[in-house]
Amino acid sequence: MFGLQHFGVISFDSNNDNNIYQIAYTVILFITGISLIIVFPLVNDKFDDWSKAFSMSLTVVTCSSGIITSLISRMIVVYNIKFKYQKFKTTLEGFEIYIPMNSVASKHIKYFSFSVIFFFMSFIIATNSLRLFYIFNNHVNPFLMTTFFGLYYMHNLSMVCTELHFSIQCFLVYTKFRDINEKLIQINDEQKYYNFNVRYSFTGTQVATPRNSDDKSPPCVIMYEKDFYCPKDKSFPLANTIELFRIRHWLSREAINDIKCLFGFQMGMSIIILAVTVLFDIYTELFYSYTNSSFSKSVFRSKILFIGWMLQYSTRLGLIIVTAHTTIQQAVKTKKLITEMNNRHTDSNTKEELQLFYNQLSICSPEFTIFDILTINNSLITSMMSAGATYILILVQFQSEKTTHKNHYLSNRP
Repeated sequence: MFGLQHFGVISFDSNNDNNIYQIAYTVILFITGISLIIVFPLVNDKFDDWSKAFSMSLTVVTCSSGIITSLISRMIVVYNIKFKYQKFKTTLEGFEIYIPMNSVASKHIKYFSFSVIFFFMSFIIATNSLRLFYIFNNHVNPFLMTTFFGLYYMHNLSMVCTELHFSIQCFLVYTKFRDINEKLIQINDEQKYYNFNVRYSFTGTQVATPRNSDDKSPPCVIMYEKDFYCPKDKSFPLANTIELFRIRHWLSREAINDIKCLFGFQMGMSIIILAVTVLFDIYTELFYSYTNSSFSKSVFRSKILFIGWMLQYSTRLGLIIVTAHTTIQQAVKTKKLITEMNNRHTDSNTKEELQLFYNQLSICSPEFTIFDILTINNSLITSMMSAGATYILILVQFQSEKTTHKNHYLSNRP
């Protein structure tokens, strides 16, 4: 995939379980992660958003959560590579047997992969570098805090790479579903007419010809050339074609299940960490900074950084949710196309295959879930926005009550 395997040697799952780069990267992550956890007491009181009301720093909460999440995610990646990745590779091999990738689909995957990797890497590295520059030039302990945030951003980048890998695999499965649906649409269009003027890549042309009195064949017979599939039974070519599509769709649904096993827990943690980070950053920037006189924006943050963080977190959330939702929508679209085809005039064998296809889609409806609790779809975005607004109001109310009680206590002291 245009050399993505070299980029994935460190950050993504590798085909080589004993890859030296994978092992080295995992060891570095664990050493730096444990070191950051150990030095937390040294940097705990050096952040700019220490809250006496909450008796903690919100930045410490997000950093510690991000580091622990990165370590857990890396352990799961190592485990999945060792024990679960083989099944996903087998499914991909089945793709090449029943769904050989054409040059157009390959280009789309390359362009999508390059676009998301280039955008996120350049944008995230630029934003994080700007924050490191601010800390190094303004903090009273520049070396300690710059080193701390530099190592933290390395763990953050590890999570970003896992999210990118998830989205690329989703897009790969999306192209498989889209290829199936495009061919079903072509067959549906053909079924509207008895005479065809267009020859598709996998269908033959039917022309109305005079029939002899001895000819007892049905008046409308569609002959499929099927350059992509040559069944042994030539009696019911359309039924054989539907059977092939059913196999293709089953492989694609299996790929979704494999992706859920490989990335489900990591994506769930990423969504939670990103949502909490957005919540705390919005609260700190819009409310806490105006109620705390000791708050210094120039050390850790600025308006440009705040906008950059919001764009980074929102695009990462959007990439996870939208790619998963779009893939599922493309899979569900097949059910509608099968229903339309079944309502048209077809032979009994084709209708039987269509009914079997429909029943499988009804029973095994694909969806991206995290432990069958959280479903990843577009409605999750609005749910997170409404929940985030509620929690921000709770934080503001809690902060104001703490401040009021403190001022009342100080005013009543002798």
